[in-house]
Amino acid sequence: MATACGGPAVGVLSKILFAEGASPHTFGASSERYEILMDGDPAENFQRHGRLIGGQGITGKIYRIKQRVRKGGYFVFGRMIINPSNGAFSTLLKYLVGTDAGGGVFTPGNCLNPFGVLKYMDSYTHEFKDGVVSRWILQGSGVSFQERGTPDLLTLAIDCIFKDDVWNTTSWPASEPGLPTAANYTPYVFQDCSGQVVIEGAAREIYGFRIDCKNKIKPRWANSFAASSFVYAGKEVSLGLQFPFDANNDDLYEPTTAGAEATLTFDLGAIGSESLYTEFKFTNLRIPERSPYVEDEFDIKFENEGVAFGDGATEVPEIIVTNIDS
Repeated sequence: MATACGGPAVGVLSKILFAEGASPHTFGASSERYEILMDGDPAENFQRHGRLIGGQGITGKIYRIKQRVRKGGYFVFGRMIINPSNGAFSTLLKYLVGTDAGGGVFTPGNCLNPFGVLKYMDSYTHEFKDGVVSRWILQGSGVSFQERGTPDLLTLAIDCIFKDDVWNTTSWPASEPGLPTAANYTPYVFQDCSGQVVIEGAAREIYGFRIDCKNKIKPRWANSFAASSFVYAGKEVSLGLQFPFDANNDDLYEPTTAGAEATLTFDLGAIGSESLYTEFKFTNLRIPERSPYVEDEFDIKFENEGVAFGDGATEVPEIIVTNIDS
């Protein structure tokens, strides 16, 4: 579709909305609006991935014949990348983690919360139905001297899978939600966790982190081209960290604790009258041995990747996220 100025369609006017719950989805002023990251490579790629099947038979021809080719069952999935904020977490955590236990606390449950997505792309719309988050990765790092880019900002990659989609059928709502501009939508930067990384009971200085949460999902297809259901079998949660190798952190080379609570807290402090923070708590983080190495003449690099587990005695899950937005 050509733009009003002529030429091919451009992405600058694209918009994306989420609607909580199962289809049919209602998109309007109460929908959740997210700002996608321009340099996300790509910014988002929610797509239908169709398949052609057949045409492999021996027919006495040297070429495959068109009469034996059919469309098969299709897959609908993709990734969206954002710079997360306290406000964005307040609506996203029910999809990323699970149950809203109240008071800003989100814990995993026995099911995943579904949602729909509506994209606006240069006057066309594309609706994605009955989606769930299959994986999310939150990461950040400090800036290096004269480094290009903006490593300070946190990035959140969200992988989604959907049962079905419809192209240019659902109207974009006339009463769309506005772009959120309140204080709690100030994007988090890596330095917001200053002094608030606690591993095995001690506050740690870190150079970077990566939280990787995989929802173990198996899509099922019955007698329809679209997926019929998603089977959920829990989570796999890991926390990767980069440390300075010094006397404050060398205990993590050979951890003496069989597993301990770990927390990462991103705190915006007082902005106006608000106190805003997001805390990621790993109930029992098991850290395998991983030795340091010489990266260059300036740094001995020390990294590890702990794996979070729930506690079967207390029924506490592997990850709990608290998001206070007021």
